[in-house]
Amino acid sequence: MPAQEKVIKYRSLPASVALMVCNLSMPAWALAPAIWLVIMIITGVIKAIAKDLTIEVFLNGFCHAFFSATLVALGAVVTGIFHDSSIIVASEGLTIPILTSASNHFDRFIEWRDIEKVILQGELSNIDKMKIRMLTAGGGVVTLGLNGLSGNDIEYLLVSMANWLPDSILDPQIHELKEALWNADALAIGSNQNKALSFTQMWEDELTSRYSSTAYIPLNPGQRLQDNNLKVVRQLALGGWSAIYLVQEANTKLKVLKESVIPPGTSEILKEKAQSMFLREAQLLLKLSHPQIVRVYEHFVEDNRHYLLLDYVSGQTVKQAVKLQGPYHQLDAIDYARQMTEILIYLHNQTPPVLHRDLTPDNLIIDNQKLTLIDFGAANEMLGTATGTMVGKQSYIAPEQFQGHATEQSDLYALGATIYFMLTGVDAVPMTQSSPQQTMPTVSKALNKLVEDLTAQDKASRPVSATEVKDRLSAIQN
Repeated sequence: MPAQEKVIKYRSLPASVALMVCNLSMPAWALAPAIWLVIMIITGVIKAIAKDLTIEVFLNGFCHAFFSATLVALGAVVTGIFHDSSIIVASEGLTIPILTSASNHFDRFIEWRDIEKVILQGELSNIDKMKIRMLTAGGGVVTLGLNGLSGNDIEYLLVSMANWLPDSILDPQIHELKEALWNADALAIGSNQNKALSFTQMWEDELTSRYSSTAYIPLNPGQRLQDNNLKVVRQLALGGWSAIYLVQEANTKLKVLKESVIPPGTSEILKEKAQSMFLREAQLLLKLSHPQIVRVYEHFVEDNRHYLLLDYVSGQTVKQAVKLQGPYHQLDAIDYARQMTEILIYLHNQTPPVLHRDLTPDNLIIDNQKLTLIDFGAANEMLGTATGTMVGKQSYIAPEQFQGHATEQSDLYALGATIYFMLTGVDAVPMTQSSPQQTMPTVSKALNKLVEDLTAQDKASRPVSATEVKDRLSAIQN
């Protein structure tokens, strides 16, 4: 099996129906035979003890037991086949679910070089009904319904095809769909989504809110960096003196490249401070290792531009999720808040403590109920000074941070403001103590009190640590 690149969840309608039938019929193929098997064993033991176990009785019991065990095993195998719903995208090719591989002679692994044609069926106006058909060298046909994939996973699959397959074998609509996913905010994807919420939009929202428009000239698709090791696939976001790109590393893996430029005309003193800040942030992020903090692989400088190479992260930001689905239920908000405290505990326990300074709903990605922190504001803090732009959103900045004196309690203030947003769906009023119960009366008194304490204007009135906040969240949840 090839080296894993990304696991994509895929659920086709036939597989979903078949799995439901298997689950509903479980009493018939699993419970009943298992009970009968136990009865046969007990009966056999009793007869053996009573010395009433004849060859005929033994063979009869063995046949019943064998049939029951076979039925249970067969049912489990069939259920497992229908439950298999992962597509693995790797540099060598695709690994598809067993059921999907039926039309490809049950060959689950398809090398990129064996794909002869990719056809996109359906209309872009109704992506829910579109299908990707791949014709393979062995005469196989693999069909993937897009309604079985999330918007982010469709985007990743299309980008992979565009990078690892010759353009001549791709249906022209592949590029149109790829561009639509990148550029159209209101494109309908799937029955449970109202927007194509992509990694692209996540970064674009974050940068647009942070930087103003300038004459900065970004890299173009196809440009290469690091002795041709990195190829720019496309710009993901652009604003001010910074940009973010989707890049391909060594013609295989997809990564994200964050670019920062010190504006021309910046004083030498401020330029040196900014460069020092860029380096400090890079060294800081490179040493961090936490499953819920985006991994940074490398920092380098080319043509006086600073770059950070990061993991490609899919999912919705907290801001996007709340905008789409409305405020979170209190229990969900508590669960996500606990995850945030775990991240802050890790950061604040570093030597010296790492302050995030920019914890907001825009910098937190949700994927399968897991939060991931995607950006740090350390280097941008100096860049913001140079451009006259405030780092972070005002609703999430503690009073002392406005004055340039951020502490661990400043991150806790941002945590409280983020919890407030999750519970109410609106940003907190800057420089005020937040009380979610005023907007959402269903919020418990204990949780409301915690948010009030976290957003206290005097940092001495806030909890002393993220660990204390985690303990209070656990008490509320229990």
